[in-house]
Amino acid sequence: MATNSAGACLFALKPAPAGASPYHTGVNHNEKTSLALAIAAGTLSLSPLAQAEFIKDSKASLEARNFYFNRDFRQDSRPTPSQAKQEEWAQGFILRAESGYTEGTVGFGLDAIGMLGFKLDSGDGTAGSGLLVPDRSGGSQDYSSDLAVAAKVKASKSTLRAGSMQFKNMAIASSDSRLTPQVFKGVTWSPRKSTA
Repeated sequence: MATNSAGACLFALKPAPAGASPYHTGVNHNEKTSLALAIAAGTLSLSPLAQAEFIKDSKASLEARNFYFNRDFRQDSRPTPSQAKQEEWAQGFILRAESGYTEGTVGFGLDAIGMLGFKLDSGDGTAGSGLLVPDRSGGSQDYSSDLAVAAKVKASKSTLRAGSMQFKNMAIASSDSRLTPQVFKGVTWSPRKSTA
């Protein structure tokens, strides 16, 4: 647990599976499908008034990234480096969506980050830069996707969020230096600031 001036944060981080990209969240497709169905069922069961605020205060943005990565090892001090260079080129899309909160004393909402990456160029032994998700042959996958979903609850001016999300605070920060951002699974709590 880490605390800063903006609030308190609780983390329950899940490591990536062996051989996966360091930006992989570890969510499999069955978990994504079950979660999506639960979210859809929960949204449909809200009253029309609650749905109005939930949808009215929602916002979304789409970001496109074109990323080229080159690392040259030919001047390495070792007599025969195992790889002369790492060179990959990819196109990525990031959809960020934040819902509003349902009306009432306690409001509920959802945040999601959808990530999609396409390989444009990587081959002839140049893979392995970390830009793309590796495949079993030592190369890179043609495309990859991931979905990070977090539920949020707001009471008064305090907010509790749980699920997969990006963190940017004094205790931990998600890396955003590759094709898609790094996400963590965890829980955050932002308490109401005192007015004293």
